[in-house]
Amino acid sequence: MTTLTPAVAAAVEAVRAHFAGKPVEVTPDGSGGSYVIIADIEVGGHYEPPVTWLGFQVNAAYPASDVYPHYTGKLARADGQQHGPAIQQVTWQDRPAMQLSRRSKGWNPAVDNAALKAEKVITWLTAQ
Repeated sequence: MTTLTPAVAAAVEAVRAHFAGKPVEVTPDGSGGSYVIIADIEVGGHYEPPVTWLGFQVNAAYPASDVYPHYTGKLARADGQQHGPAIQQVTWQDRPAMQLSRRSKGWNPAVDNAALKAEKVITWLTAQ
């Protein structure tokens, strides 16, 4: 299946609107969901490089399921320290990546959405 569910399509459009001006790549996952990659995400001077991409899957169960985990391009801490336990190096979508494990325990589809979750993950990462 290459067609996104209506909820996933709406989530993708909300991500595009929230991150207006940034390239957003969308690839159907074959089950009604999609893989989303947002380019040109600024993570600040705490990391090298200071600009990367952010990726995640919006699965077909959305909005009833959390958008988790998120990924960035490979990042190193500018202070030379190791990443904390919520960040690990992986391969995602055939790319070297950092997996950011930030599950939303109280995911509520009435107020939570893919764009807001992406913004929260970015905010968390830049504060590390």
